[in-house]
Amino acid sequence: MSGSSSNDELGCGGCIVAILLIGAVIGAVISVAALIDPFSWMPPVGEIWAECEDDYATSADECDLAERYPGFWGHVAVNFAYAVASAVALGWLARGALELRAARAERFSTGGAIERYRAARESFGLTCCGCGAMAVLPTIVGVL
Repeated sequence: MSGSSSNDELGCGGCIVAILLIGAVIGAVISVAALIDPFSWMPPVGEIWAECEDDYATSADECDLAERYPGFWGHVAVNFAYAVASAVALGWLARGALELRAARAERFSTGGAIERYRAARESFGLTCCGCGAMAVLPTIVGVL
């Protein structure tokens, strides 16, 4: 019998830990999206996490983030996706630069090395164009 109550306590504690962990992840995503904010859609982080008091005379939940900032969750999703995509693109650019350096050093060593260098240079150029497009995207969105 004592083993059964121990499992119940672990299950309840596990649920509480899971809920706290999910809340921490959502809070981190909101903060990262507000800190990076490439499209200037979101309020500052301090304003998002500022103290808010509901007016209980009304039926609306004024402290809900979606209520205080219309379109909030959509903007969080787009900003966070842009941040992740930019980090992946920069990682890809760094990998391409390393490949290009290695291929450049060996370009005259064998017959196939020049083709490897040419392919690495072309790939690096395309990756640079992609990173440039990612960099200019917030300006284009801001103008539109």
